[in-house]
Amino acid sequence: MLFSTARIRRIAVINHKGGTGKTTTAVHVAAGLADAGYRVLLVDFDPQGNVGIWFDLYHDRTVADLLLGKAEVKHVTVPARPNLDCILADERLSRAQEALFGRTANEEVLRMKLSPVEGYDFCIVDCAPSMNLLTRNALLYAEEVIIPISMEYLALVGVRQLVQNIISGRKGKRHAVEISAVVPTFFTKRNKKSLEIIRTLKGHFGEILAEPIRMNVKLSEAPSHGLTVFEYAPSSHGARDYRKLVERFQNA
Repeated sequence: MLFSTARIRRIAVINHKGGTGKTTTAVHVAAGLADAGYRVLLVDFDPQGNVGIWFDLYHDRTVADLLLGKAEVKHVTVPARPNLDCILADERLSRAQEALFGRTANEEVLRMKLSPVEGYDFCIVDCAPSMNLLTRNALLYAEEVIIPISMEYLALVGVRQLVQNIISGRKGKRHAVEISAVVPTFFTKRNKKSLEIIRTLKGHFGEILAEPIRMNVKLSEAPSHGLTVFEYAPSSHGARDYRKLVERFQNA
């Protein structure tokens, strides 16, 4: 079934800290929604370009060309799966960011460039692991954020800072952005530290804390085959856990 909505849900997947499963989460939320029949645009906003690597995709025009006005959305979009299109990134995105520094309204470029987009139910932006100009652009475009958080104590400190940045940006720019889900990743039920961190997160975030994504070797193997875990190991813990996360956005 192909869904059609007049309004695109704009979601940024973000964490200042690297190694939290950010791209894994962005890819699987996007792919899971596409599998469910929603039309999804996945935007790679990280110069590492991991979305293209994951899907084994290449396009000579990337999100850097979009930001700098060298191409329109239709010129930088590449199909990845049925109902799922991607805008890719590479190292040129870092240079594009530098070029934006001297411009007025340089935190609103992504919003302006993606504003003509239609025909999608969701647009999901995979952010770089830092609070830079690119990430601020993503936060001003998005209406919702997903925060993956690994089972490390230092990650708790980072997520508090991230939440404060989101709140500060919301006040300063009068832009409503809500935290839709905090997603525990690399969870091991037998690990006492993981259980303690989950309890801390539950006390702080309540209902927006999603069920954890368990540690799963199939998740780490899937991108080397150019596949999502839904395709590579559909009965694995990783596939089952990400399906539950996707359901949160189907039912919202």
